[in-house]
Amino acid sequence: DHAWGGNHFVAGGKVNGGKVIGDYPDEFVIGLSDLALSRGRMIPTTPWDATWQGICQWIGLTEEEIDGVLPLRGNFDPNSLF
Repeated sequence: DHAWGGNHFVAGGKVNGGKVIGDYPDEFVIGLSDLALSRGRMIPTTPWDATWQGICQWIGLTEEEIDGVLPLRGNFDPNSLF
């Protein structure tokens, strides 16, 4: 997608898979959902940085290096980053 949306697949032996991460809206009607905007746009509930933090840690980057790769990760609740 060209905006907020996107799909990510992470594969590997120790990946705790079989899940969709994030909140799927119960309602798609503007005004009935905090996530629904106009023209079918939805506000994401999981930051793009979430999966990449875990991958950065897995390949052995230091916290300082991860900050260079994901400069916005400090804007998110640490519990939302894996």
